[in-house]
Amino acid sequence: MKLSVPIVISLILIFCSSSVFAQNAMKETSKECPKNMVNIPAGNFKAGRADKPKEMFIDAFCIDRFETTQSAYKKVMDHNPSHFPDPFQPVEKVTWFEATDYCKAVGKRLPTEWEWEKAAKAGTETNFYWGNIPDGDYAWFVENSNRKTQRIGQKEPNNFDLYDMTGNVWEWTSSNHDEANKKVLRGSSWYNGPSVMGSAYRNKSKPEVRGSGFGFRCAK
Repeated sequence: MKLSVPIVISLILIFCSSSVFAQNAMKETSKECPKNMVNIPAGNFKAGRADKPKEMFIDAFCIDRFETTQSAYKKVMDHNPSHFPDPFQPVEKVTWFEATDYCKAVGKRLPTEWEWEKAAKAGTETNFYWGNIPDGDYAWFVENSNRKTQRIGQKEPNNFDLYDMTGNVWEWTSSNHDEANKKVLRGSSWYNGPSVMGSAYRNKSKPEVRGSGFGFRCAK
């Protein structure tokens, strides 16, 4: 059976449109990330506590594999405000404004709190991204931190190959807290215990506050 010219043209157009749609879909579900950043694919995840989950859709984005170190921060911002000086430990005692400025300076941004939570959970629905029992193999917290921050990347990563998403330092996000004039921090720190280490736990602070447990990582 011979196809007429208009039918052939229509089939070609349909095929081309389908290919473009598929390419666009691929672009929307994943991102090419710079070195030392991880692609977090687009899709739904269950935000919040396991007993009160809320289905959310998050677009694809990139996030730093590690917390921002003191050496990286000093190289860009020309100073190191940290209380525990060590080039390979996370920078701390940074305000939300300073964290935002650093991310902008390197062509990135702070993650939203929901981007951060999706990245931290990495497909899990347990209290912590490794299970429901606190585990020093995955996080620096009050019981094993020796009362200070520790060098990045020493603990086991999560399923997205992200390090220190729990413990070491609280991480600033771009999100406003429900409480006026405060920003959301995520992830717990070296001085905290298990009660605030869950992937869904929300901390808050005024953006101008400095803390020896306040750091960040960037997104893109």
